[in-house]
Amino acid sequence: MLAVYGKRMPIIWTISAADHLVSARGHGTVTLQDVEALLDDVVVKDALAYRKLFDGREAIGKYDDKDVLLLGARIQAYATLNLTGAAAIVVANQEQFDVALRFANIAQAKRPIRVFFSPEEARAWLDTNPKLDATP
Repeated sequence: MLAVYGKRMPIIWTISAADHLVSARGHGTVTLQDVEALLDDVVVKDALAYRKLFDGREAIGKYDDKDVLLLGARIQAYATLNLTGAAAIVVANQEQFDVALRFANIAQAKRPIRVFFSPEEARAWLDTNPKLDATP
């Protein structure tokens, strides 16, 4: 299933039930609201348990500290459902790496999460993580 909301959307993503995988890619300026739209679709499509690959190499995050904390809190809330699949975040530079690592530490979900500089390494790592059953 593909969810694309216009050519100028800062995040485009696919949700694959067959692979139990959400693949997302950021382009240009990405805000908290853009990430929330992605997460809302993941929840609506019952894909919270799927593994997630977010490629942010071409994204410019427009977040402040409050936004990162809010996003982390949202992920923590999802984690209480025990249905959060492994997550890999791909970044282009050390600044993005630091923000992604901060998010990962704040979210504290009971799932594996790692930050990578290479999408191939991120996908290989995700492929070593089991697919979760989507039923509680």
